Amino acid sequence: MADFIDLAGRVAIVTGGAQGIGQAVAELLARAGAAVGVIDRNGELAEAVAREIEASGGKAAGFAVDVANELEVAAVWEKVATRFGGLDILVSAAGVISPNVPADQAEMSDFERVIAVNLKGVLLAAKHAHPYMKKAGGGSIVNLSSQAALLSLPNQAIYTASKGGVTALTRSLAIDWASSNIRVNAIAPTFIRTPMAEPMLADPAVLRAAQRRIPLGRVGVPADIANVALFLASDLASLMTGQTLAVDGGWSVGEPGLDLH
Repeated sequence: MADFIDLAGRVAIVTGGAQGIGQAVAELLARAGAAVGVIDRNGELAEAVAREIEASGGKAAGFAVDVANELEVAAVWEKVATRFGGLDILVSAAGVISPNVPADQAEMSDFERVIAVNLKGVLLAAKHAHPYMKKAGGGSIVNLSSQAALLSLPNQAIYTASKGGVTALTRSLAIDWASSNIRVNAIAPTFIRTPMAEPMLADPAVLRAAQRRIPLGRVGVPADIANVALFLASDLASLMTGQTLAVDGGWSVGEPGLDLH
């Protein structure tokens, strides 16, 4: 997809960019020509991804950032904008998951941790991208939500609440910033083979259940999401804002194989 989308001259920040979906997005945006700030709590991994991008002919820099820390976010966003000459694209892919337990067993420490990264982190990333995008005359923000924001998953009240918040926040920012030509959209993935999801998918029963429930019959890979993020970041999506695109193999459409005969 990056072969026909040209992001040359644009600057992107990708949070959670050191692995999984974020890494795939950072690499694809760079392949399309964008200079990329690779942001992750693990600075060594972020720098390694940036070096790989540069070794392939792209432009990138890696930074260690806690997306829930406003001072760190503000400082590094300024560094990226100064180094590459602005900020046009933000993809908020940093995220954590909560323990798989019923809501009556939820720990508030887990709630605070998940909300801090998954929701507060998305808001802070967008807040500090806004002035650079407004100055540039526009930009594109892509937030990683989840199919959990569109339908209920068992024993995931905390994670579901955080991702539902991302979807609602996406709509709100889209309305607030439309006059500045800043588009804000979200992606709602199904199960994707990432380091965060692999422990669950390593259980054959969980994998079989997911494959049966997904009408297209497979769980996703990071490239499935990166391709959609690239589209939303590009001018091909210039009339889209406030949307949450389900990239879920049809999970949110309905139950597959239901025989009503």
